[in-house]
Amino acid sequence: MGKPGGNVVYQDIDELWNGYEDLLVDLAKREGVKAVAELGGGANPIVAESKWDFVQQRVVLDISATELDKSEGNVETRVADLCQPIEDGHNQYDLVFSKMLCEHLPDPVTFHQNCFKLLRPGGLSVHFFPTLHSLPILVNHLIPEKQARALVQVFQPWRISDPKQQKFPAYYRWCLGPSRRTAKRYESVGFEVERINATFGHGYYRRIPPLHALERLKMKLLHRHPVPYLSSFVVVILRKPHVGYGSGSLSASAKVSETTLKNASG
Repeated sequence: MGKPGGNVVYQDIDELWNGYEDLLVDLAKREGVKAVAELGGGANPIVAESKWDFVQQRVVLDISATELDKSEGNVETRVADLCQPIEDGHNQYDLVFSKMLCEHLPDPVTFHQNCFKLLRPGGLSVHFFPTLHSLPILVNHLIPEKQARALVQVFQPWRISDPKQQKFPAYYRWCLGPSRRTAKRYESVGFEVERINATFGHGYYRRIPPLHALERLKMKLLHRHPVPYLSSFVVVILRKPHVGYGSGSLSASAKVSETTLKNASG
């Protein structure tokens, strides 16, 4: 698959998952963030928490007004389809981020172009998402949505009755582990790949102890001998360059490859 661009750090799955919000806050403080946009925050925005009070402007963007209406906290909200070009608010934010959103995007090219345009030069775009490299995620990708919802009822039954934990259709486009191919996609939009945090394994088998035990053994083996292609969850940290992109426009190479990338489903 080629050597990944940027730095790759492998973490324990609990460290990656539970530490993501602290990572975001640490990045925001390090970068002196004054304006942040959470993308796809919907009913459960991270930036509504008090730990984000040091940021002057906190905005949550989501395609669903219904989901935004469920949210709580002192944040601005905006209804926007992030897979359609956003024509206003360019160069407005120091940090844009998402958690468990990228797998639901039918058009990742336009999404990342929007992230690029919304950021000020030097700003960060950070995203946490699952990859297609674990069996439950691959099954969720391949089977019809009706059957996928039935599996959620078996393995994650608490989500069925919780209005803030609804299941949405997943496409998993651009949801791959660390590789040069992955880095080139982000670079084609204009970003620099600053770091990729990755982990192995998952917790979907917790209700089936024998399978869960085998999954834990696999995780330990992969942490001793990392195989990037088998990463199950990833955090990408992307930076909009300080120079050459002041207007938020795409680079020439990004424009050339845009059509090709739109046709790529992996």
